[in-house]
Amino acid sequence: IEITFRWINGHNNLGLKTNVAEISKDYNDHDDTDDIDSTPDNNKPKEDDIDDASVVLSIVTGSVTGTYIALTMAVLAILGGGITLIRKFVI
Repeated sequence: IEITFRWINGHNNLGLKTNVAEISKDYNDHDDTDDIDSTPDNNKPKEDDIDDASVVLSIVTGSVTGTYIALTMAVLAILGGGITLIRKFVI
């Protein structure tokens, strides 16, 4: 099952958080496969219809900075090579 949760960006919403999910409805009410050892949506952590997962929320900054540094170094290398060729063959 894929679960999507929304996050509000704020100072108090960073770090380790616990995401809790529980089955809230049993659609097999008239079937022999009913889950007889738990009751949906009763918020009892020991039942097998509830689980939690630790989620780390963080902000990554500076990822574009590496691109700018690499681009700047490439431009400087091209300019340095051009100046060297001009001094060697033209001047």
